[in-house]
Amino acid sequence: MANVISDETIEYVGILAKLELSAKEKEQAKKDMGSMLDYIDKLNELDTSGVEPMSHVFPVNNVFREDVVENGDDRENLLKNAPEQKDGSYKVPKTVE
Repeated sequence: MANVISDETIEYVGILAKLELSAKEKEQAKKDMGSMLDYIDKLNELDTSGVEPMSHVFPVNNVFREDVVENGDDRENLLKNAPEQKDGSYKVPKTVE
């Protein structure tokens, strides 16, 4: 394991993550973090000079549609259901004094 994680690093990460780790958990975290960094080092050995950068593994296209009003302003039909109306709006009882 070329990447050795110090106790201070584990303490700092624990503080940032707001974790209280036991001594056994700290040792395990050190091993896990070292393994992750070793894997990253292994990935860095790969020749990626001919590989185009990408943001996603699969091609992603914009799925948005145009915002088109379909039902329009049908205020008169909507207000037919209102028990009371005033100035083209629903009239409701006052709830706050």
